[in-house]
Amino acid sequence: MALISQSIPNLINGVSQQPPSLRLNTQAELQENGLSNVVTGLSKRPSSKHIADLGVISNLDKAFIHTIRRDENEFYSMVVDTTGTIRVFDKDGVSKTVTNNAASYVTGLTDPSKELAAVSIADTTFIVNKTKVIAKGTTTSPVRNPEALVYVKQADYSSTYRLKITKGGSTGTIEFATKSSTQSSTALTQNAERGASTDIIAKNLAKFSGSTVSTTYYDVTSNSGAITGINITRYGSVLWIRSTDSTDFTVEVGDSHGGDHLLLFKGETGDFKKLPSEGPVDFNIKVSGDNQKAQDDYYVKFTGDGVWKETIEPNILIDLDASTLPHKLSKQPDGSFIFDVVSYADRTVGDDGTNDYPSFIGYTLSDIFFHRDRLGVLADENVIFARAGEYVNFDFFRKSTLTIVDSDPIDVAVSSNKVSILKHAVPFNESLLLFSDLTQFKLTADPVLTPETVNIANTTEFEASLRAKPAQAGRFVYFASARGAWSGMWEYFVDSDTDTNDATEITAHVPEYLNGEVINIQASSNEDMLLVQTNNDPQALYVYRYYWAGREKLQSSWSRWVFGGDIIGCSFNRADITILIKRGTNLYLERINLSVDDATNYTTGQFSIHLDRRVRLETGGLTTVPYTDAATIYVDQTGKLIPLTSVAGKLADSEVVYAGIPYTFKYQFSEPVVKQNNQPITTGVLNLRNYAVVYNDTGFFEVDVTPSRRSTYNRKFTGRLVGGAANILNRAAIDSGTYEFGVMANSSNSSIVLKSSSHLPCVFQSAEWEGFYVLRSRRM
Repeated sequence: MALISQSIPNLINGVSQQPPSLRLNTQAELQENGLSNVVTGLSKRPSSKHIADLGVISNLDKAFIHTIRRDENEFYSMVVDTTGTIRVFDKDGVSKTVTNNAASYVTGLTDPSKELAAVSIADTTFIVNKTKVIAKGTTTSPVRNPEALVYVKQADYSSTYRLKITKGGSTGTIEFATKSSTQSSTALTQNAERGASTDIIAKNLAKFSGSTVSTTYYDVTSNSGAITGINITRYGSVLWIRSTDSTDFTVEVGDSHGGDHLLLFKGETGDFKKLPSEGPVDFNIKVSGDNQKAQDDYYVKFTGDGVWKETIEPNILIDLDASTLPHKLSKQPDGSFIFDVVSYADRTVGDDGTNDYPSFIGYTLSDIFFHRDRLGVLADENVIFARAGEYVNFDFFRKSTLTIVDSDPIDVAVSSNKVSILKHAVPFNESLLLFSDLTQFKLTADPVLTPETVNIANTTEFEASLRAKPAQAGRFVYFASARGAWSGMWEYFVDSDTDTNDATEITAHVPEYLNGEVINIQASSNEDMLLVQTNNDPQALYVYRYYWAGREKLQSSWSRWVFGGDIIGCSFNRADITILIKRGTNLYLERINLSVDDATNYTTGQFSIHLDRRVRLETGGLTTVPYTDAATIYVDQTGKLIPLTSVAGKLADSEVVYAGIPYTFKYQFSEPVVKQNNQPITTGVLNLRNYAVVYNDTGFFEVDVTPSRRSTYNRKFTGRLVGGAANILNRAAIDSGTYEFGVMANSSNSSIVLKSSSHLPCVFQSAEWEGFYVLRSRRM
């Protein structure tokens, strides 16, 4: 029988569900309400501070929660319940006025937590109702009565000009010829010269309506008179012929120069360059595309001053049904909020072939995001970006069908041999990571994101559980996967050696730890921390702490934080965790500070009070606890527990009293395993003799030792050591040192638990066990 000992250098690697022989000796069987820190060690987690009572909200378990973070000092919590009521609370829990001008968009929801998505950009939060099928609008482009232009492009002597119009079975013709340049007198020569000008020819062609054509300038062949329902207006050398009703008509023109002098434009033309520089404003005509130039058909209208501008095909739908598209919640200068529809630009050029509606028509949207100066949405297998640089009137249509510009909208589909319905988009490593249930895609563009540079590649194929949106922290993206009744978490990254994307499972050593489906993931790169909520464990947050030293991960710690109410939502703001928690029938706003706590919450002994729902009572401030909880206890400014009856007296003496709810820290050591050269030795029996833990700035903790088939015996550390410098009367004792306690039990079936329900801090840095090891045999 040999007496042996082994050191546990730290207690910061959290829980492991591997067999004890495979675990690191720094991993635990259980860790609850503990905070693993590579600098300070294992401590009781910081307490939550009561911020505000937010009142009664129906069906909170199904409410949609979104954090609107304007900057580090101004952030809001948005809550949308099943009634469609939108509530916004500031960081202090003050309810802000919300004017809902589009209530129908968020009514009728059965589970807003699943049916809504949101993204915040400065003072505007865009909200997507995932149940709304995106539809076209009902506005059509303008329809004009049938019309035509006759352009007298050239004029010459001894030339014939003819105009023929047919409408409703009636036909009229006007035809005349200019005179010869050779005349018998100067006056006749001048008349012939004037008659051979384009505007005079146009003026006399316009006499088709019944006026007599002057024989002074022309030799008139025919003039059959006006056609009912036809108006003719002249613009210089151009005639605008139009129907007074919707009945169409035909026009024929001719000249003695093979059609070079009189040009007709009606419905469609093959040469944009021949269009006249005069005419009626808004005259619309289709221009046939040029196959040699790979140019589609397009439409133009006359805007005056000789300008023809690209336009929309007449009588087609041009708008989007804004009531089905994302809406916005906008912060106003007075601090209130307005929920309203978003302005979306109409289609202004092209037709259904050259500038069709976005691919989200007829589909629901699954996510909304902002990437590279563009608002984007996901619909089915498509990623759709609005025009770059738009923040007010979002445009999903091209501005020209003749050319593609860098700022044009982008509409691109993923390509995979699997069904890839996109669920979430996360900006990542200068690209956009797209998640479907079975596949991950990466959207890239170099150097800028344009319709011609965009590219989507299938990067990885991990099965994902996507009820919770993946969260980015630094160079990693974290997402969940399903494992029966449990969930796993994955860490997505770019391998710097191969420049490829990959993911590793960070719950591989705790496969049955995350209980249920993951419903919320929050990550902080400042704190190297991940918070995970599941649907089967509503009163807990699963906490993952990690630490990288270069390319080596030195910490990968899972633990569980338990609260006395259902957690509805949580988010990070620098070193703070903001928690929305349902206690009883009310929703409360609470906050946990992960770094140095507010000095106003320190006792005279310079330590923080560990009570959830903590409040500070003082004269001139809060004098009563703003909630009712039978578990509330009171602590004076020296750290001593006091009864409720003493609170008023303390406040009257200008002392500070802290109030809150105790919570329990637990840490169960893994079964000690004897190892040699990091290999477990299984041929012997280890009987534990004692344990020693190194503590720092600790006021109280307990040790429960439970040998197999024997009762638990308990040891308490109070911080009060005879002769110790911290052992001062009428003040809580906070000490540092080593605490040794006996075990006297077999290592394989004993439980050793550190715990603390006290308001005093406890911090553990390392441990060591000592025991007798008996070999059943000696290996030769």
